[in-house]
Amino acid sequence: MIIIKKILLSLCLFFLFNTLEIDSNYDKSLVYDKNNLYEEDDHIIYFYDMDNNKLKSIINKLNIEVLSYTIDDKVYYANNIDDLENKYLKDKSLDEIVYYLEYGFRIDSIHVLCVNNELIKLEKIANIY
Repeated sequence: MIIIKKILLSLCLFFLFNTLEIDSNYDKSLVYDKNNLYEEDDHIIYFYDMDNNKLKSIINKLNIEVLSYTIDDKVYYANNIDDLENKYLKDKSLDEIVYYLEYGFRIDSIHVLCVNNELIKLEKIANIY
């Protein structure tokens, strides 16, 4: 009888809290091998809150090759942050350009090629998933 009550309680809680709708960012977490610090690999790094100005200062401190940037679910291929700014702002209005140059724009993720040691340094500097 106790088992039936537990099952019914579990089912009630399942439907009450709708556990299928829980939004998890597990698929965005950065996974790499900490035992092989100098193994080079490509990774997609998702940020909680990163703008182009912060990213520019971080990339200058690390030995990371950025392959692409993601902004508002659109992928941009640029050689550096300055090139990215030109590509991103090319279709914006003058007001938007002035605003983004003053305050920066949000970068959701970057696709990088680097050694694992640089990822450890990046985790300490930036707020990533």
